[in-house]
Amino acid sequence: MTSAAEQAGPVQAGEPVELAAIRLRTALAGPRQGIEEAFLAVGARLGEASALLDPIVAAFEALPRDLSGSEMADAIARLGDFVDHTRAIANAFSSERQDIARLVTAVGAAYAPIDDLRRSVRLMGILAVNARIVAAGISDAVDQFDVFTTDIAELADVANKAITDFYEGHQQLSTAVTRAAGEFTAFETAHRDVLIGLADELGTGLADIEETRRASAERSAETARISREVSMRVAHAVMALQVGDSTRQRVEHVEGALDLLAGWLKEAPSLALSRAVLALEQAQLADAIRTFNSDTTSAHEALASLAADAGPAIADCLRLYGGKGGKGGTSLAALGDQTRRAAALLRDCEEERSRLGAMAERVARTVEVLVGHVEAVRDIEANMRLVSLNAAVKCAQLGPRGAALSVIAGQLRELTGDLVLAARMATERLADATSAASVFTAASTGRLAEQLGELERQASASVGQLADVDARLAHALATLERDGPAATARLTEAARGLGGHGAIAEALSDVQFEIAGLLERLPGSEVLADEERLVAAYAQLRRAYSMEEERAVHDRCAGPLAPAPAEPSAGEDDILLF
Repeated sequence: MTSAAEQAGPVQAGEPVELAAIRLRTALAGPRQGIEEAFLAVGARLGEASALLDPIVAAFEALPRDLSGSEMADAIARLGDFVDHTRAIANAFSSERQDIARLVTAVGAAYAPIDDLRRSVRLMGILAVNARIVAAGISDAVDQFDVFTTDIAELADVANKAITDFYEGHQQLSTAVTRAAGEFTAFETAHRDVLIGLADELGTGLADIEETRRASAERSAETARISREVSMRVAHAVMALQVGDSTRQRVEHVEGALDLLAGWLKEAPSLALSRAVLALEQAQLADAIRTFNSDTTSAHEALASLAADAGPAIADCLRLYGGKGGKGGTSLAALGDQTRRAAALLRDCEEERSRLGAMAERVARTVEVLVGHVEAVRDIEANMRLVSLNAAVKCAQLGPRGAALSVIAGQLRELTGDLVLAARMATERLADATSAASVFTAASTGRLAEQLGELERQASASVGQLADVDARLAHALATLERDGPAATARLTEAARGLGGHGAIAEALSDVQFEIAGLLERLPGSEVLADEERLVAAYAQLRRAYSMEEERAVHDRCAGPLAPAPAEPSAGEDDILLF
């Protein structure tokens, strides 16, 4: 490599010192610019690495608070309530099946007493016909036996109509209840196991989320710690780059001193001044090179170590999440889908139970109508007793001729008793149906109507909240996966940029050796011959320094001619960081 001093030309025998000083000053410009460019480039790479690392640190420092906060715990608790409710609805199928079975049984149990009522009414019709026939045989008493010829027939007609209406109403009720029971059975067969499966999946998914939340909080804290540690080492590396700026300044000060020397010598040549300033600048340059070599080597080793450590550190962060990278580490997507499916199925359950509830309400209304028919039968019973009593009186008046009518009157009394018993049994069975319907309505429709909508809203909000945190985790992981290797690459480039500092130090050393060679060619002189001028020169040069190291070298070289140190001005020791 051709040095800057060689490019400027070697010191020539007899070359004026002022010209040599200008040439050497020019020779220093190259390595100084090289320092500036190299360290600016390294600083830029470190700045880019820091800019990439800062968002990673920020993202993972915030995640543990999101994952472990009370809002997250509340969201999981609300989802737990939704899971419990889903299980409760699934388990309620058994009890509600029993309620419907009880309703079907109660309605079906009314068939027997209703059949008894219908049979009694048919017998009344037959009895009315027989009564007319027997009464017609007693020719001289026909007008006295309206009870047999008319009243019994009219009662039979009224009773037949009431019982027919009762029977038809019961038939419609039985058909509706049987159809509803069949629909419920079909719904239960199609949905109960699915709902139980969803509840189990939701419970498992929620447990997974809880474990992932705990593990992710720990992993995020560790990832933040590792990323922060890398970021802090980058900051320390940036601080170490001050050697570049300090060396640049010191080289500039040497250049300035050589420029001043050339000017001084042009005004009045002085061998003593030449030797003193050249010796001082040779010492300043040597000290600057020594510091530059030492500090830059340390900075390069630190950067190389940081670059070597950053890659595995980033890889460790990614391994904490099982290599999932930006895909996220939770099963929230599955949980959200399961929650939506469960909510949809619960809405179907609500609709089905609403239909069954409406059916139960219709049962209650129908039973009220049927009970009204039973009341009509009871009125008929009272009239039958009255007719039976009248018939008995008429038979007693007829004596032996009324024996046949007396038999009819007795049968009428028996039918009245049968009618009363059948009506009471029918009423009891219908009361059971009403009770079963009210139990079913209270146990299903009311509960779902009050709870399902709010639980579904809370579950959806909780899934949304968990999804937001999961999205932030996925974003943090994607940032880590994308920017972590990029930051490592920038650190590697920065380390590589400092690796060329040896060439810069060599170029500076060439100039230092040129100054030393120039000094060797200068004849000796008595410093005291030009003491006043030297004191002034030393003082002017010392005022240009910005670092304590320069002042120490200066005072050592100037010896007794060094001026008394002044208080440093404000900002005198400020250091420019890249």
